Amino acid sequence: MRSYIDLYFTPGPVPPVEISKRLLRMAGISFIVGSHDLTFEWRTEEEFHARLAKIHAALNGTGVSYRVETIVQEAGAADPVLWPPAAPRRDPPRPVP
Repeated sequence: MRSYIDLYFTPGPVPPVEISKRLLRMAGISFIVGSHDLTFEWRTEEEFHARLAKIHAALNGTGVSYRVETIVQEAGAADPVLWPPAAPRRDPPRPVP
């Protein structure tokens, strides 16, 4: 199963960039590009509860509200794209012999 999370920011004590870092560090979740802010996959109810507890702990005290929506994966649905995208590799040019 895949769950999506939408965040609702207020001008609270923690800036959005720090919230993004907290979610990655504490819950292993990055922002995605699309109609939702975050997503995670799970197979068992225990996995869902564990991940949700980490997300809740990361957001606790930040002034951010959130909503969780779980959708059964449909055929042909596109996977979410992480944001920010990975930086392209810039290997130094090799000398031509």
